[in-house]
Amino acid sequence: MARPAGGHGWRLWTAAAVALAALAAVASPGASASTWSALRLPGSAGKVFLLGASCPSSSFCVAVGTNNLIASSTNPGGGAAAWDVVYAGEGPWDNTDSWPTPEISGRQIQAVSCPSRSLCAAVTDQGNIYSSTQPTGPASAWKVTQIDGNGRNTHLEGVSCPTASLCVAVTGGRNDSGRVLTSTDPTGGPAAWQQTQLDETLDLRAVSCGSPTLCVAVGDEGRIVYSTNPRGGAAAWDVIGAPAGPGSLRAISCVLAALCVSGNKSGNLLSSSHPAAGLSSWKEVAGGGSVQITGVSCPSASQCLVVDNNGDVITSTNPTGGAGAWTFDNLLPFTEAEGNALFGASCPSSTLCVLTGARGQIFSSDAPFATDPGPSRRGRARRPRRPRVKIAGVRLPFRNQLRRGRGRVLIRFYARGRVRRFMCRFDHRGPFRRCRSPKRYRVGVGRHVFRVRAIGVTGLRGPVTRERIVIPQLCRKAKLGPTNCLRGG
Repeated sequence: MARPAGGHGWRLWTAAAVALAALAAVASPGASASTWSALRLPGSAGKVFLLGASCPSSSFCVAVGTNNLIASSTNPGGGAAAWDVVYAGEGPWDNTDSWPTPEISGRQIQAVSCPSRSLCAAVTDQGNIYSSTQPTGPASAWKVTQIDGNGRNTHLEGVSCPTASLCVAVTGGRNDSGRVLTSTDPTGGPAAWQQTQLDETLDLRAVSCGSPTLCVAVGDEGRIVYSTNPRGGAAAWDVIGAPAGPGSLRAISCVLAALCVSGNKSGNLLSSSHPAAGLSSWKEVAGGGSVQITGVSCPSASQCLVVDNNGDVITSTNPTGGAGAWTFDNLLPFTEAEGNALFGASCPSSTLCVLTGARGQIFSSDAPFATDPGPSRRGRARRPRRPRVKIAGVRLPFRNQLRRGRGRVLIRFYARGRVRRFMCRFDHRGPFRRCRSPKRYRVGVGRHVFRVRAIGVTGLRGPVTRERIVIPQLCRKAKLGPTNCLRGG
């Protein structure tokens, strides 16, 4: 997938890449998929990536995404007709010739936080903050605040408003990383936002304030920072390190000072019942897959829901209880056309959770923490299963690539069951090596064999899955044949 030129499309490329490349472990069944209802926003809104959601109550939700889309509802489970869609203004980076055609604009709202029905704040990858005291109103009800003169080079990645009198936002990306922005009046314009520069190497991707006296931010390289006084300047923020190693952390949810939950790009979950107590207070639950945890929402200290870019929903009624306390369900199976990424989650209570995903999809459930125990196996030991790998698709090189001698083949695969890692081998190029989907190889014309196996979370090796690949010869136009000549490109 080609990366868009310019600064304004970089996160859209990232979102699309993880959506279409999310072929990883589908974990063991837990919460029943039948408890979830799905809808797709109508019209062109059904083409966007919904990157986040905020539901301060069971009767009000706001979802945001690419093309500066804002969708709101006073009946989140009421179907597509219950959601109103607007496209917020883009401030100084408006393209007035094309706006509001949503397919043309690449701007995107990264995150939103609504402490109540009368206030929402959203952040963009263009250095703007949108705020509204009438979130269900028209696009003009959203006020545009440009934070500084860096504009598109300021990537605001996360925002959290624990109350109407405090909002905290963080920056990440290549430029202007490691900044924290706070405001006691989110609709008050640029002067109402106080900026604090932390370590510039902190590529912060999400923030959650369980209360005005505890905010925790996470980012790339697995690092976590926190503050008990978010408006206290740089000295009030502490870096506690990377509890699970250098994996990317892109979501977090905190409940008061009693619980914080996050997760990384290997599907590993992190939780702490004392998030301000330091590195040792964070516990890791090995997810064992090559998925990115993209959304977390904990309505209470005893309930938490996590989503990833493989369409998985992971829930727990004891978030700090270890691996056995979490149940897994694949809500959204993979399709080549749309991917199956889920990006955002918001659970205002134990009786409502709203999820957002690729292609304008919104899921809701009034029983998100219900589990399906399945048939009783009391007295019988469960036998570990060897994970099996399925090939999802193979994309052959284009003709113009092979004219230069060698092209690239792309192979997508996934496992039926939780896995720790994948091991791949192509033809006779050495031993099996660690890999992840999608996998690319440089190839020439001829017959090739791709082999892949999965290693389960218990260490069991699964059987080898083989895929035979034939790269047909190039033919002249007069000799094109249906089966033995490469015609693409």
